[in-house]
Amino acid sequence: MNKLVAFVLAGLAAGCFFGCASQHPSGAQYVSPDEVVSGVAEAPTMYDIESSAQALVGKMLASEQFRTKYDAAKTAKSGALPVMVIGNIDNKTRERIQYRLDTAGETIRTKLFDSGLFEFKDDEAADAIKSRILCGADGGLEDSSLVQTMGEHESPDFIVLGDFRHLYDVGGYHIYRLRLAIHSLKTGKVIWEGIDTKVKL
Repeated sequence: MNKLVAFVLAGLAAGCFFGCASQHPSGAQYVSPDEVVSGVAEAPTMYDIESSAQALVGKMLASEQFRTKYDAAKTAKSGALPVMVIGNIDNKTRERIQYRLDTAGETIRTKLFDSGLFEFKDDEAADAIKSRILCGADGGLEDSSLVQTMGEHESPDFIVLGDFRHLYDVGGYHIYRLRLAIHSLKTGKVIWEGIDTKVKL
């Protein structure tokens, strides 16, 4: 009798295994980048961070207060486009997600670039260009005038900084908050600030 029970159980386990396996096609599947990926409540997904970043850029561009201060900065430059730098989004959570926040920073830069409102300065790229000029194929200086030109690049007018927080609330709710702020590098003042919040259960 025990052998019969063991045989039946083994058959059920095998049937479940092959039945379940047949329901999941092999290989990767593509989904739309705009598709909501909820993941688990305890951890932020790339969708959570990226969608918040895009929403905040949209709010900033629609803000009358931002536009007023932007126009004043542009007028002070005789109509030239203000120069923007994208700073860090600080990870204020306990999760190891800084690389995701850095990727969101790239999204912010491209969205603002597409707006046509700013010129952009990338400090890392400038350092790489200087290194290429100084260390040419012959190991020497390619053109001293190029180095001088690099040193005379226009100083930035604004910098985008932010932070990302994960709060655990009563009832099992997980709250994710992305805050972005644009600071004037001429006055040190904040010219725009916004927060986007997502709640997951």
